[in-house]
Amino acid sequence: MGSHPGSNKKSLIFVDKYGFLDKDQTLEYDKPANEIRIATIGASTTANISLPFNENWPGLLGSLVQKHFPNKNIRVINAGVNGFDTAQSIGNLALRVMPFKPDVVIIYHAYNDLKAIRPNKTFRPDYSHIHTTPYGYYKKPNLIIRCLHNCMFYVRARNKYREYKNKTKTYDELVNRRRLKEKLKKDLKERLSYIPKEAEQTFEQHIHILVSIARAGNAKVILSSFASLHDPKLDWSNSKVFTKLSEFQKSTLYALMHFTPGLTIKAIFDGFNEYNEALRKIANQEKTGWVDNASLVPHEDAYFLDRVHFSRQGARRMAEDFLPVVLEKLKKS
Repeated sequence: MGSHPGSNKKSLIFVDKYGFLDKDQTLEYDKPANEIRIATIGASTTANISLPFNENWPGLLGSLVQKHFPNKNIRVINAGVNGFDTAQSIGNLALRVMPFKPDVVIIYHAYNDLKAIRPNKTFRPDYSHIHTTPYGYYKKPNLIIRCLHNCMFYVRARNKYREYKNKTKTYDELVNRRRLKEKLKKDLKERLSYIPKEAEQTFEQHIHILVSIARAGNAKVILSSFASLHDPKLDWSNSKVFTKLSEFQKSTLYALMHFTPGLTIKAIFDGFNEYNEALRKIANQEKTGWVDNASLVPHEDAYFLDRVHFSRQGARRMAEDFLPVVLEKLKKS
């Protein structure tokens, strides 16, 4: 079962025998002649475990594509893994996904790569400065934690507590909270206010590698900019911007800082802009498909469960945005 902080109910999460998010257990390495395979590579915003498989954006995309190819079996290989960045997805795509011979590979990454920027650690292109356990290592939570996470009463109570802690009416009230005020002061000393050049260059290199891996297996590639609840193109150095945010947008700023510990708020949004522009540039250089979801998905409460994870409405918008580009790639092939 899965959920995100903004979820009102838990979703049943199924994985096939290869660990991909799917209730169908019939996937095999040998691809049938009448089957079209679409693989999605990314992190939790691709896995979308707050929604059932047929309601997350990869699953919805498969259903939409199926309508255009009624004589084909459209299979979506949702290879998104919560917490993954591009360094981890390189191995995921090369070793887990490409053996299944996908016809189209969609790459959706950006946010988690910003988490690799840590002022107190020497930056390494393989992100080994933040990945301290072997690739694929997973420590199973203890029984109490597992039971709590499967209890919707606990999830809802946790969400209400977070809403209570984060609820604010104005930016001044947000800043004047003792805990956050101390954190913001500390951030000025410990967080970076810019995106280091080596971090952006590494992100670009990883995306180029992912494109090359997909093409080595004869797959068509589609890149996308990264959508978010907050509009990163606003002037986040201007405090007036904060006063115009919705209550929900204000309440998610603390989580945004918590999950991106190396950067100030302004730098986080600068990072969204810079990485999205890098993705656009690579799509042009590599002549891949391109979907500008950062502009197409509205920066509105209804489309998100939190700072980056999609609601049902957001997931459907993502699927609809990808559809014409996927169809173009499939019809060409």
